[in-house]
Amino acid sequence: AVHSIARGTSPSRPRTSRGEHHTQRQGPTVPSPTSMSSVRATASPASAAAAAARSAALTKRVVGGSRGAHWRRAPRTATGAVASADASVDVAKVEDGWIAGSLERCASGAGVEALRSRAIESLARARVPNSRVEDYRFTDLAPLLVSKPVAADPAAATRVDAAAWTLADADTTRVVLVDGSFKADASNVTGAAGDGVVVSTVSLGASSEVIGKVSAVRGAGVFAEINAATASDAVVINVPAGKALASPIHIVQLSTSAASTKDGEMSSSAPRVAVHVGEGASVSIVEEFAAAGGSEDGAYWHNGVCELVLEKGAKVTHTMVQAQTRAAVHTRATHLTQAEESEYKLAEINVGGKLGRHDLGVTQLGPRTNTELACFNLAGEGQCLDLHSKVALDHEEGTTDQVHKCIVSAASGRGVFDGNVQVNQLAQRTDAGQISRNLLLVPKATVNVKPNLQIVADDVVCTHGCTVSDLEEEGLFYLQSRGLSPATARSLLVAGFGLEIVSKVAHDDLKGRVGALVRASLDRDDVVLVA
Repeated sequence: AVHSIARGTSPSRPRTSRGEHHTQRQGPTVPSPTSMSSVRATASPASAAAAAARSAALTKRVVGGSRGAHWRRAPRTATGAVASADASVDVAKVEDGWIAGSLERCASGAGVEALRSRAIESLARARVPNSRVEDYRFTDLAPLLVSKPVAADPAAATRVDAAAWTLADADTTRVVLVDGSFKADASNVTGAAGDGVVVSTVSLGASSEVIGKVSAVRGAGVFAEINAATASDAVVINVPAGKALASPIHIVQLSTSAASTKDGEMSSSAPRVAVHVGEGASVSIVEEFAAAGGSEDGAYWHNGVCELVLEKGAKVTHTMVQAQTRAAVHTRATHLTQAEESEYKLAEINVGGKLGRHDLGVTQLGPRTNTELACFNLAGEGQCLDLHSKVALDHEEGTTDQVHKCIVSAASGRGVFDGNVQVNQLAQRTDAGQISRNLLLVPKATVNVKPNLQIVADDVVCTHGCTVSDLEEEGLFYLQSRGLSPATARSLLVAGFGLEIVSKVAHDDLKGRVGALVRASLDRDDVVLVA
């Protein structure tokens, strides 16, 4: 069942989302054909010609009559209402034009040619998702579809100072990407070289063998395919068998805004990270996503992909902190495959983005495999933060534990969670847990929650559920009865709600940055946390 709660929409709103409740749905706005016109290519003449040829081939294959008449329908207006039949357009052609325009904006590097050609072939059969697609039922893609993606200015990277995003450990291996391109003067990729670990990029001559091994994922979705087709570089991390890294690998991904946004232009980037961890090896990976220069209102599209392959007995601790501007669009795909007895722990914090979408896929390929997923989303004014996860268990004695928490602090904010855990026939003696807890701080705040646990095996221990509520009156009363003011009591309960996830961030300086980000985001929505 889909659980959708909007505070203030029903006088008898229950505190939990079990059962049938009021559902508030808003389909994405389909832009007019004029707003989806082709973007200008900013690459070199040769690369621009190649991009144009790829775009033309894509348009010919997709738009040239390969879709039936049922793709033709009336467009939606800016408010989501369907226009008259007289104004009907070939929406498939509009959508394909947007995909083709997205491909034109970026010339990929030579090291990822095979990846790109495969992605373009897949995009020839793809379409832009809308609210009629179940996975995008509650996610409004209008902020992206009405934009005109343009290539980021390469000169902007030279002006970016990445000193604000550091970890205290002096031995940390650090990779800085600006608009998806490697920034050598701010990076340190030699820190782990003594352990035989390879941290490099395609532009630095990284082996394509790791990319070929890691990037074998299919069915990743249209945005991941656009990333593969347009990525100009890729970070490659290879930890050999038996190596245990004491210091983390820190990947900082910064984005710059378009020089002009008068025509809906939005600079775009396609960072890509490929991680291979050998048998018995262990590593900690930290990813931070932010606006270059600390901008709070820059408009850009960050479309990233991270792929991880864990061999037998490998251990990975993965931390993600997403702090984009509230005018940005952040789409991200993470794909993980785990061999037997491997362990993966994820702590994810999302506080930025007008639209933030994370597609997380996990496949356990062997017995006694452990996966822990923890996510905290904070959606403020005008924000939609969406986590879609799919976990597949196909072997005995596997474990998975997923905790999702979301705070919606403004009436125009929205949180979305769609979590799917599949315990298949051979996954006997599996322990799978999934819980989603959501806190609505103001009337009209909305969350759409869809926990999904599919069990075919018969010898398992599995639990799942979700709750949606405002602050409990009992908790507020208890703290006030101990002498705290109402504001202080409310502040403590809000702060404590996300602490379970934030406390999983292993590095103290990063944890401090996360605390400051959460406080600043709540302050913008007039939710004050006591120091």
